[in-house]
Amino acid sequence: MKRFIIFALSLVIFITDAYTEEPAKNLWSKEKAWQWYWKVSPLRGCNYLPRTAVNMTEMWQADTFDTDTIDEELGWAEKAGYNSVRIFLQYLVWKDDPDGLKKRLDKFLTIADKHGISSMVILFCDCSFAGKEPYLGKQDEPVPGVHNSGWVPSPGLKRVTDKAVWPDLERYVKDIVGSFGKDERILIWDLYNEPGNSSMGEKSLPLAEAAFAWARATNPSQPLTTGAWADFNSNMSKRLMELSDIVSFHGYDGVEGIKNKLMICEKYGRPVICTECLRRGVGNTFAAILPLFAEHNVGWYNWGLVTGRTQTYMPWGSKKGDPIPKVWQHDILHPNGRPYDAKEIELIRKFLFTGDFYLFSYFIGNGEDGLHLTYSFDGLNFKPLNNGKSFLTPKVGGKLMRDPCIIQGPDEIFHMVWTTSWNQKAIGYAHSRDLVHWSQQKYIPVMEHEPKARNCWAPEVFYDEAGKQFLIFWSTTIPGRFTETEKSGDNGLNHRIYYTTTRDFETFAPTKLFYDPGFNTIDATIVRDGGRCIMFIKDETRHPPKKNIRFAVSTGAEGPYGPASKPITGDYWAEGPSAIKIGDRWFVYFDKYRKGRYGAVVSKDLKNWEDISDSIHFPKGTRHGTIFRASNPILTKLLQLN
Repeated sequence: MKRFIIFALSLVIFITDAYTEEPAKNLWSKEKAWQWYWKVSPLRGCNYLPRTAVNMTEMWQADTFDTDTIDEELGWAEKAGYNSVRIFLQYLVWKDDPDGLKKRLDKFLTIADKHGISSMVILFCDCSFAGKEPYLGKQDEPVPGVHNSGWVPSPGLKRVTDKAVWPDLERYVKDIVGSFGKDERILIWDLYNEPGNSSMGEKSLPLAEAAFAWARATNPSQPLTTGAWADFNSNMSKRLMELSDIVSFHGYDGVEGIKNKLMICEKYGRPVICTECLRRGVGNTFAAILPLFAEHNVGWYNWGLVTGRTQTYMPWGSKKGDPIPKVWQHDILHPNGRPYDAKEIELIRKFLFTGDFYLFSYFIGNGEDGLHLTYSFDGLNFKPLNNGKSFLTPKVGGKLMRDPCIIQGPDEIFHMVWTTSWNQKAIGYAHSRDLVHWSQQKYIPVMEHEPKARNCWAPEVFYDEAGKQFLIFWSTTIPGRFTETEKSGDNGLNHRIYYTTTRDFETFAPTKLFYDPGFNTIDATIVRDGGRCIMFIKDETRHPPKKNIRFAVSTGAEGPYGPASKPITGDYWAEGPSAIKIGDRWFVYFDKYRKGRYGAVVSKDLKNWEDISDSIHFPKGTRHGTIFRASNPILTKLLQLN
């Protein structure tokens, strides 16, 4: 008997230890996480229980599952502008009636989907406002004046550390996630709400890790997360963020506190969602935090929809008999659906992301297959769009599409120019509103008036706000011009920058010389910096070799531009600069064409430059292109092509 007990205990230890061996197996790549995120964004959500439920047990038990109230309240949520809810399941209800709970969850998802609302589903929770373990049957009545007085944990604090019951917890996770893991009505799985709460600390971490392993074993199509909520620099918080496909957190602080948390969460390079917020008494209001979430492209779920048996309009720490405060802590609607504050509803409805993301146009090979696009959220890591396939095939000139330059004009139309051939006297042009559907391509003969002109290379377009016109500029060699440098280039090429202007891309001003820095130069690009314009260029001198990037400055787009700076790139050949300011730093990207990869340098003052080429990542084969910003709807549509 003793030998059997020892064997059985060893088996239990072996099984339970195995639960946490690979919680990160099948963790989504950052690229997959971002693609998912932009398809579902922006998320405007709330943590939801119907007003008739005092806790998650009462919400899901058969006798108190209130579909009429759920339907009514989610209808109000839809009108308020919400598109997602975060809901808590109770392990004990599943254990008592697994099939019944799944049927009720399916019914809830059907109701929510009818109102255009997705669901974030939570399996475990360590919060225990009631100070007791979960129990079945009739739930205690709420204590008047006390915040969330009936809330109990799931699966229960004792079960969190009792590995003898973990096989049943594993069955629970795998049954729920396995049954709904391909259900498009479920947005994401939030496996464990506030692990470590109720004085559990890191004793809850093993179960949190196990939950990730169990859920991933079912291969769900939805992402997994568990939010950081206390001490974001702790081992617990770091581990939860490392294991999450989508980083999530709870933010009940004021604006500065939220900013500090976002700085930590964003270091993981993944989308970020705030899964709990709204604490009006400390300044955590919609008016204060939604602009911050919009700027950082953060989806959010405030706590509470309709005031009810949870009494979460009361502040934390409220006492029995305390009156309802004038300033609610949580919740946005009265029991009859009337808003607590109509201005909050308007903020919810109008919420959109305003943060930056970056697109980069480029070509591959010799440019025969046309325009390619890649995207990035940090300016460092770029991923291909359209599965790396071309967006537009060249039809004019020499039927090449090299050096594609794209800008978005004041009319919100994207305008693109490109090199059409190696030796023709024209450039290509097309426009688009979404970067997917393009106009008929034009062949613009900008140098046909010069009989000896050998080429038109690397055209770029820039909108001059002061002149309310577009500048188009490019590089051309005209034999016999600039004789002092006529032997400095490859194969007799001796480039200078020329330009024309247009307001409508139908009529064009006569071509003029734009910039002569005193040396062979190509690949000009212009960016605005306050009241001045900065033009980055390539020194194309081959004899002796230069092949570096420099810049010149002017007070106006049309110049005149001053002397070229010293080289800002290193001891390698670089071409095709494209510049943008991200935060307080200038990023200049360029093609390290002899090394077959892209590079970049950064600077805060345009004087001191740091080479960060080893920190950037572009699709293999990326050649000379242009970086530019675009809006969230544009990226959302482009990601759908993947």
